[in-house]
Amino acid sequence: MDWSKTKTIFIITFLFINVFLTWQLIETHNVNQISMITEATIQEVLRENNVTIENELPEEDVSGLLVIGKLLPLPIDQLPSLEEQDPELVDEHTVLSVLDEPFELPREQGAAPLETFLSTYIFEGDDYRLGDYDSDENRVYLYQVYQEKTAYTFEDQPLILHLDDQQRVISYQQRFFQFEEQEGEDREILSSLKAIEILLNDQLVRMNQTITNVQFGYYSFFSPTGDVQVFAPMWRVTVDGEIYLVHATGGTVQQLT
Repeated sequence: MDWSKTKTIFIITFLFINVFLTWQLIETHNVNQISMITEATIQEVLRENNVTIENELPEEDVSGLLVIGKLLPLPIDQLPSLEEQDPELVDEHTVLSVLDEPFELPREQGAAPLETFLSTYIFEGDDYRLGDYDSDENRVYLYQVYQEKTAYTFEDQPLILHLDDQQRVISYQQRFFQFEEQEGEDREILSSLKAIEILLNDQLVRMNQTITNVQFGYYSFFSPTGDVQVFAPMWRVTVDGEIYLVHATGGTVQQLT
């Protein structure tokens, strides 16, 4: 074996590796610098326009895939506290249940008002999160969660609580989705600050306004079949009471009414 030749080959190989690693390090540094400059620029524009962000901006380490939600048949015999409610199937996927006694939601400070009710009466109650309250209809709407993020459904809510005049739960209507990610290539998720920049560019965030809330979630805007909905990752940005959804991969914007 020619050790002199072998030694030369090793030296050249190591030189190539060092050059490659150095180039990668420089590229990574440049990308990080560009990102820092971009973020600094957005923050500067916000300050110049006196736009206030009330809370710390969240960041998400999730995939950019679509999520498929399929309604499952609800097993009435598996509902908790069957002896305290009278459930019936409205259709294959919908249960309507009337409570034997109205359930008063806890009002003390620091209490989670719905947790006790959900764990006591609702099938897989831990999978639901508070959505909206309709004072005209005296109803509370709840949505399911996927990977600890709220999944907002198209047109109908998975769980509706019907209240009496004393704000006690007297009945509820429930549907239950099973979620799974659609197969495909992961796409990069836009940062929350980038979502705000998009709103700035579209003049949906203007001078002297306040961004009161920024949340990440999944939203369904169409249903290919009656029991299936398609959810996309979205940034939900609230600006002085107006709610905008920024698609977390495509950057398109939709205003909620």
